[in-house]
Amino acid sequence: MKKKLTKVFGVVIITAIMMTPIAAQAALKNFTFDMTHQLTIGTYTSTKESVTGTINMTSWGGDNYFTIHVYEKKGGSSVLITRLGYEKSSTGSPYGDTDTAVVKGHTYTYELWKNYNGLRIKGSGTLDY
Repeated sequence: MKKKLTKVFGVVIITAIMMTPIAAQAALKNFTFDMTHQLTIGTYTSTKESVTGTINMTSWGGDNYFTIHVYEKKGGSSVLITRLGYEKSSTGSPYGDTDTAVVKGHTYTYELWKNYNGLRIKGSGTLDY
């Protein structure tokens, strides 16, 4: 009986180990935008040592460039850590940019920014953080 119980317990342990993920998966945040100047995407805790933004533009609205600003709260104020940049090109969507200025486990706020000229840009994107 003891031998049978040990065998069953061993199978349960091995099955539990096999079902446990080996590495944590990166986090993804999908978003859409329709804006003329600034828009907050959200605040998220980084799951890796980089952030990648992939953008699909519906309309550049006459503009040619915009950025995603990455801020971190430090001492009660937000500090700009980095920017992801997106420039209109003849190849079109998707547009991508990656930066390694983020630290795994730190919390960052992501905001879209463009020139304040009244022109509207539209699209969607994904943050892989």
